Amino acid sequence: MTLTRDEWLVIRWLAPLAFLHTLIYVFLVPPWQHYDEPGHFLYTAYIIRGGVTAPDDVAIAREVADSMYRHRFWPLGVKPDLLSPLPPGIPTDQRQHPPFYYEVMAWLLSPLRYLPVEHQLYAGRMISAFLMMLTVVTVWRVGVIVFANEPQMAVILALLVATIPAFTDLMSAFNSDVLMNFAAVTAFLGFAILMRDGWRLTGLGLAILGTMVAVLTKRTAVPLLIPLILALIWTLWRRPIRWWVYLAGSVAFTSVLLMVSFTFDSQGLHPRPWLAMVEQEYLRVKIVPWLLSWGNWERAWPWYRLTLEVAHNHFWVRLAWGHIAVWPPVGDWLFAGLSIAAIVGLLRGIWQRTLPTPGWQSRWLWLCVVAVVIAWVALFGRLHPLGDGTPYIPRGRYLYWAMLPATWLLIVGWRQLWPEQWRRLTLYILLVAVAIFDLAALLTLVRFYY
Repeated sequence: MTLTRDEWLVIRWLAPLAFLHTLIYVFLVPPWQHYDEPGHFLYTAYIIRGGVTAPDDVAIAREVADSMYRHRFWPLGVKPDLLSPLPPGIPTDQRQHPPFYYEVMAWLLSPLRYLPVEHQLYAGRMISAFLMMLTVVTVWRVGVIVFANEPQMAVILALLVATIPAFTDLMSAFNSDVLMNFAAVTAFLGFAILMRDGWRLTGLGLAILGTMVAVLTKRTAVPLLIPLILALIWTLWRRPIRWWVYLAGSVAFTSVLLMVSFTFDSQGLHPRPWLAMVEQEYLRVKIVPWLLSWGNWERAWPWYRLTLEVAHNHFWVRLAWGHIAVWPPVGDWLFAGLSIAAIVGLLRGIWQRTLPTPGWQSRWLWLCVVAVVIAWVALFGRLHPLGDGTPYIPRGRYLYWAMLPATWLLIVGWRQLWPEQWRRLTLYILLVAVAIFDLAALLTLVRFYY
């Protein structure tokens, strides 16, 4: 992956711009006001003071709770009990998540353990801003590889990712999603290299390492294994594959997976021991009830519709704990319109056969489609198993591991809507529209908190 002089020039302004832009969110949002930030910080603080399995450190929990009170985290009149022998109630305990991210952050922040907790928090946020910078540069690099003859497309792609308000807000937080999202983008860079060049150590290493780090960081990234498998198959077999081969392969793969994962007897379906261990130690959900719940379509459909609306809005224009909307309802309707326009453009391009024609570029486009579809299916899967009560409605941040393919499809679909001579101009219009909402997000945060 040798970079040319012109590519280094782009990195020299793109990387600082992405970092400085994210730093605005880092210091504009008051302490503890990012989603689940107190719980993520406290998990790291516990590890610094005793390890993953150590009991709660009441002293650091009290210090965090006191800081949250001083920075008006709770409503007026609500004050944590700092005299209780138990840790104060701090939302939300993150110790059900894999410890990888928190161990890394504990190692980085351990030298700062005696500083005020706010200083430690901002140090963690600045690490997140650095990872956001790397994410944007990695997205640009993917664009350079796939849009080889249109370097401006790579820059537009990177700037779009850098200015999506809700994504930048999350990527400036002390949150394990930051590492997962960067690792997922790194994996997609590996996929692109493999699909363009075939078996290369660089591509294979980035694909496997990125996927592994993402999955070790958060269970949300488990669906990333499917694009990884698909990219490896397409790297192995670079010639065209008939549609019935995909169908037969999918049926065979699913059949083998079911046979090695489940047993069936007169009492019903049961997970095999290895799967039972995985669902208990990692997935935190019973697989059989989860699968059976998908069949209750009549009950699930209303929740699917609500999840589509809520998750889409949170993907683009919801900040902090999801309670701050950017320019409502204009923002919600605009990005809903952009998403619909991109879908229509993609369908138009497929129908008119005007989408990228070289074999590997076409496969890259379908890889992005598969990733986004899987991300949404996995999001709907969080509603299951459906009980008698109201399920938790998952937010758009659970889709961010597929941010790169989603933004890619937005760009490709958007420009397919327009005549050839207008396409370059309309991409800049798209970028300006997103940048305007990024500015609106910053103004919204100022008005809300200050």
